[in-house]
Amino acid sequence: MASSNPLEAGEKLEQWAEGLQRKAQRYNQLHERLNSTSVTETSKGGEVTITVDANGVPTALNLGERTRGMDPPAVAAQVLATMRRAQAKLRDQVTGLVHETVGDDAPGNNLIGQYAERFPDQQEAGADEGPTEMAIGELEDEQREPRHPEQQQPEQSQQEPQRPAQRPRSDDDDDWGGQSILRRGEF
Repeated sequence: MASSNPLEAGEKLEQWAEGLQRKAQRYNQLHERLNSTSVTETSKGGEVTITVDANGVPTALNLGERTRGMDPPAVAAQVLATMRRAQAKLRDQVTGLVHETVGDDAPGNNLIGQYAERFPDQQEAGADEGPTEMAIGELEDEQREPRHPEQQQPEQSQQEPQRPAQRPRSDDDDDWGGQSILRRGEF
């Protein structure tokens, strides 16, 4: 409840404003410290070194001599695994900075939660240092076509290609009638 004494209410308001100002200074300090934060991580075998900034974005990548002659998917897997470890270290570093600078409050815990969500531990994410089985655009079902035409069975090559299923139209769809706007000869 508000005090009926105007002087007492004024003092409480001043204390509240000073508290907000101190909190704003701590968050400004946290912002400055985060902006200058980066993490460098090296792969277990020393083949890859990567640096990420405070947002987890790679800012430097060094491929060592050991990567020469390595299988490109293995190098890519090492780069990704090393980057994930750097991002996980960044998450831990940000958690420490938040606790040191602003303490245990809701906005600080929210920031920590965002980093934890974006950069989980490798075990949580299921990451490893080996190449993955699938690539972008591949389907993991028995009906996909073989990668090499010579592997096709005769009955498959005579079949009509299947068209992808069309999604149902909604009121938000464009007015192109399901046709491409890139029609031959209309430009």
